[in-house]
Amino acid sequence: MKRFTPQFRGDAWPDGLTVLHVYLLPDLAVDRELAQLTAACHEAMAPYPITLLTGGLLHTTVEMVADTSADRISAAERQDIVEALHKHVGDLAPFQITAGSPIANKAGALLDLAPDEPLIDLRGHVQDALIEARGPDVIQHDGGRHHMSLGYSWDTANSDPLQSALRRISPSHVPFHVSQVHLLEVGFDERPRDNGKTAWEISWNSVAVIPLNA
Repeated sequence: MKRFTPQFRGDAWPDGLTVLHVYLLPDLAVDRELAQLTAACHEAMAPYPITLLTGGLLHTTVEMVADTSADRISAAERQDIVEALHKHVGDLAPFQITAGSPIANKAGALLDLAPDEPLIDLRGHVQDALIEARGPDVIQHDGGRHHMSLGYSWDTANSDPLQSALRRISPSHVPFHVSQVHLLEVGFDERPRDNGKTAWEISWNSVAVIPLNA
């Protein structure tokens, strides 16, 4: 694995930047098996130079509002996004997917999510909402495959032993219930680590919660 550096519009994340995102945030009081799986993964990850995303920091990115930074989006413009999300997402039915297997990758570790279809459908509706509210420049990347981030690496390390440890965790596939999406103002800040290293740490403030099948 390599040191994780967040990106915004193809460049390294500037200090102090915040950007609006649409995330899925798991409710670990509902998905107790997911809570157990992520805890076991974090235990396996603990010896590695990875900032663990525990508890409320677990997330799946649906889409980024990429046309500008959050500070340049007014309260009225944010309300336009919220209303568009309610319009395009509110009629979708809640659904269940599978989280797992856990995977060590170049940026830390994650949980794969499957099947793809309901997540791709949800992303399409979210994109339609953002484009309606902000215009076509709001979408600036293809998003890649959906996953749930478990932690971000802050130094280089051999991830092969970590992948072996993650593979020994059982059960490795658990339910993940999706019943709402979150519009969040997301930021990354560099924090000190051992031997003069620094790590990017994520944080966010909630803007709105949009339930499915409202």
